[in-house]
Amino acid sequence: MSTPRRKRLGVFARFVLVNALNTGLYWGLYLALLPVAPYMVANGIALAVAVLVAYVANARYAFRVGTSRWSLVMYLVTNGTTVVLRSAVVWVLVEVLSLSEVLAPPVAVVVTMPVAFGLTRWAMRERVGAPQSASSRPAAEVPAAELAHAVGGPGSGCR
Repeated sequence: MSTPRRKRLGVFARFVLVNALNTGLYWGLYLALLPVAPYMVANGIALAVAVLVAYVANARYAFRVGTSRWSLVMYLVTNGTTVVLRSAVVWVLVEVLSLSEVLAPPVAVVVTMPVAFGLTRWAMRERVGAPQSASSRPAAEVPAAELAHAVGGPGSGCR
């Protein structure tokens, strides 16, 4: 197997791993919050935390790039696009193909994973002229304080 192809497969494998673990994080947070919050509040908090963790994990581990506000915005846009696409696939699977409502969501995740990967890869790439902060250096060289600043995290000083 050629080196560029092996590299792309490695990035894809890391992407799948990050998103599988992140799904577990989301589900765990949701279940932990459920006894103390209405389900929509629990879902919203768990989803917000999971999306931010997925962004940092995809940038640092899967794609090995730095973070910036610009790439975060692009990631959120692509993530929203993926959610809409997956919802459409679930609808087609249930309403058109008569697949079980229980099985449709995981099938939709598998079906849309290549699109989600392509969109996330697009969001993570550096752009000429785009606002940059920590993304000008590899993620391994970016101090944690700068990462917190890039995603507007606690203590980042960003508003």
